[in-house]
Amino acid sequence: VFERANGFDEIKRIIERIDSERDGYDFLIDGAVVKVNDFALREKLGYTDKFPRWAIAFKFKAEEVVTRLLDVGWQVGRTGKITPLALLSPVELCGATIKRATLNNAGDIERKGLCVNCDVYVRRSNDVIPEVLGIAERFPDSVPVEKAEFCPSCGARLEERGANLFCPNRSDCPKQVEGRLTHFCSKNGFDIEGIRDKTARQFMNIGVRSPADLFSLDEEKIKTLDKFKDKKASKLVDAIKKSKDVKLANFIYALGIDNVGSVTAKELAEKFGSVDALRAATKEQLLEIDDVGEIVAESITEWFSEPFNGALTDRLKAEGIDPHYENKTVRGAFSGKRVVLTGSLENFTRSKASELIEERGGTVSSSVSASTDLVIAGSEAGSKLEKAEKLGIEIIDENKFIEMLQSD
Repeated sequence: VFERANGFDEIKRIIERIDSERDGYDFLIDGAVVKVNDFALREKLGYTDKFPRWAIAFKFKAEEVVTRLLDVGWQVGRTGKITPLALLSPVELCGATIKRATLNNAGDIERKGLCVNCDVYVRRSNDVIPEVLGIAERFPDSVPVEKAEFCPSCGARLEERGANLFCPNRSDCPKQVEGRLTHFCSKNGFDIEGIRDKTARQFMNIGVRSPADLFSLDEEKIKTLDKFKDKKASKLVDAIKKSKDVKLANFIYALGIDNVGSVTAKELAEKFGSVDALRAATKEQLLEIDDVGEIVAESITEWFSEPFNGALTDRLKAEGIDPHYENKTVRGAFSGKRVVLTGSLENFTRSKASELIEERGGTVSSSVSASTDLVIAGSEAGSKLEKAEKLGIEIIDENKFIEMLQSD
């Protein structure tokens, strides 16, 4: 949708009209961008560190509906953090049927004064994630949400840390152990085939409480597990041994540090070069990386400060697993380029596209900034594409991406 406007009053009218008509579009939008269309003036206005001064985005108010809060469920993740989940009377919102919504943490419930059997306001944040905003109406049978006292997985008494609840039973809570093992063995981690969601929990039956325990398993122990006969047990032992030759980026990802995905793990590996150097890194050193902000930096330093986590890295090192980053200079179509992927590609998964870019000398980043050289935009590209347009960064589609791959 493109419109040309003269003056702020006309800009305001156009934005309001787009907002009122957007439900009729055959694509989803959550705002409008106003740009100066005089390129000479754009050049004169210039940029801040991250954004152009000649463009500004206006976000539309997210669509809200009212529905009944039926109950609140509690979930435990691999870090032991307990997350509340609102169970709602089904309601249509932004073209989807919403039955569940995030409540962030126990403190969020208290702050909003939520009750079971009350009507609540629900919206989709950035038209994506369903979120409970607050109470719309209480009724005689409305009752306050009871804060969870015990872990829904292992029954341990929960600990309160700030606004969050945590299960302290890190070694024996089934959901935590299962989550850590699954994450550790995933393709972006140690890539140990044979240990996935459905099989991870039963490894507790043979004494596995930490990912490091995997490296002391033998065939006889594994064969005692359901559906692990001779051949499958042998293949798993081989896969575990083979995984010791892991790249530093995969090692960092496998640790399961909050807010550290595969892209950030690669940048940490490149910056620090070893696990010991990352472990000793200060918050200020971490913030020197483009994709690392305050929250990610704090997550990393806090993770390494906990003795439980330090014991894991020490045990892995004792098993001879101590990878270092190898800076290999690769020449190719993406040599020296910092690339961001956004949207869905028809012919590649996100991980495969990243791998192909890196094989040709590029670096894949998770966010767009002034240092980004290229954005590859698939279908349903979102805010990253919008930001790239504002910054004047080169943008290509999947067909051009394929051309660049074939040019090598």
